[in-house]
Amino acid sequence: MKHFFYFLLLSTVLISCNEKSVTINDSAGRLNDILVVIDNENWENQIGDSIRAVLARPINGIVREEPMFSLNQVKPQSFEGMLKKSRNYLFIQKSDSTGVAVRKDKYARPQLGVIVKGPNAAEISKVLSENADQIISVFNEGEVAEKLRLISKVKLNTDQITDRFGIEINVPRAYRYAKIEDPDFTWLRRDIVEGTMDIMIYEVPLKEITRDSAVVNDIVRVRDSVGGIKIPVDNGIFQTEPAYSPYVNETEIDGKFAFETKGTWEAKNKFMAGPFVNYAIYNKEKNNWLIIEGFVSAPNAEQRNYLFELEAILKSIEFQKP
Repeated sequence: MKHFFYFLLLSTVLISCNEKSVTINDSAGRLNDILVVIDNENWENQIGDSIRAVLARPINGIVREEPMFSLNQVKPQSFEGMLKKSRNYLFIQKSDSTGVAVRKDKYARPQLGVIVKGPNAAEISKVLSENADQIISVFNEGEVAEKLRLISKVKLNTDQITDRFGIEINVPRAYRYAKIEDPDFTWLRRDIVEGTMDIMIYEVPLKEITRDSAVVNDIVRVRDSVGGIKIPVDNGIFQTEPAYSPYVNETEIDGKFAFETKGTWEAKNKFMAGPFVNYAIYNKEKNNWLIIEGFVSAPNAEQRNYLFELEAILKSIEFQKP
């Protein structure tokens, strides 16, 4: 049985780590970094292996393996001072009871702490495994919120996107409009040292994507037919990498049903490829699908944080009220 509790107040009802109260200050830490508070012996053995299997698992869609989160370990007795201001931490506690708790803004703001407790290594590992999706979701949602907070300070003017598609979206000013003459297709691009980060937005009729077992084929067909025409590639064609089947999950964007697809794109006949994240959002008011996708072209760079930025931008969508 899963034991997962959202512990969002400054109290110690569920778990007590014998910690003194501290003054709340600004938290610190890079995006997608998690401080793991655990003794050295358990970090090198079963519990550590379970933590890495959950939080350092490879990201879907990136061919060259990159971990979902970067993990840094510290002993419980060293969890003091600046370390307590880490924006994300996972605290492993030996206890007679078993469970998971989430603490928000305990030592700094914004901050998320996940506390996992159990009587022995086997039970703690079991708790981690059983609650893996929830733990990942807690940290991921917190990081998306932090990224959007940062983006809100340097927003691009997206009025033309709102006027055309009826959505609000938070995009940093580092992006530019790469294609503006096409009224039915928006293409945004950010130039980075290693290449580019791109976003495309368009709509397709409801019949183009069916909510059945063939959905992955429909999504690939749609993105290849549109991207292959709208995204120019010299002596090549922008398409989904045929050797790697994309991962498709059901989710929600602004309360609307959506398919989330993560996979690899390529430029056919050229040595160009990279990860993409695609959302096909069912828009009941228009009876169609809004397609919004981000993709990265940076073959010689680590791509996790680039893909994460795109995912955060896409998840910021809010539909205007009819």
